[in-house]
Amino acid sequence: MMVRLDFSGRAKKAARAIRVAGAAEPGVSFVAEAGPRLPFADESIDEIFVGRAIAYRDDIGQTIGELWRISKPGALIHLTLPHASSTIAMSRDPHPRPMLTLQTFNYYDPRTKPADAPEAAFTVERARLRVAGQRGDDSGLALARGPFAQFVEKLANSSRGSQYRFERWFAALIGGFEEFDVVLSVVKQPRRFSTNASAVSGSAASRATPKVDLS
Repeated sequence: MMVRLDFSGRAKKAARAIRVAGAAEPGVSFVAEAGPRLPFADESIDEIFVGRAIAYRDDIGQTIGELWRISKPGALIHLTLPHASSTIAMSRDPHPRPMLTLQTFNYYDPRTKPADAPEAAFTVERARLRVAGQRGDDSGLALARGPFAQFVEKLANSSRGSQYRFERWFAALIGGFEEFDVVLSVVKQPRRFSTNASAVSGSAASRATPKVDLS
């Protein structure tokens, strides 16, 4: 059985994902922040829809490591994050935030990660740069969502090479990309010793048992 978690509240019904949120509300099966120390066993999850749930956390590095811990090899993690090229994205909250781009994830790619990087490893499965992010109020965003923005996004997202060039050279010319979507594929080395990775011990077991019908 595939086990999927949805921190975003936007996973498609076809995904049949278990809803997780920081507060109890209708449809939520687990109360847990999308952050470090999640109440799930190692390598127990097949897919995670994070969305913007960690976009403005100050512990994104630790959170990404935790998402890697609970994911099975090959699991997909869907993220939407503010892009470092946008002054709007980086100034919407007065607290310090990490400055992220698609190139940030080279740090986790086994082909390019530094020797002293954490154990967590991913490859980028899919990615998309967005001129304008989601806002509660769309007033004043006609240009950022209009034909010009659509044309820029089409050019920028035509290939990984094009995304790199737009991030490095052209983002400043258009005022930056406000956010980006990235789907990470979890990479893990085979375990040397046999372990029961699906078991959840102690009090975590009761928290990690979904109160939903997955049949």
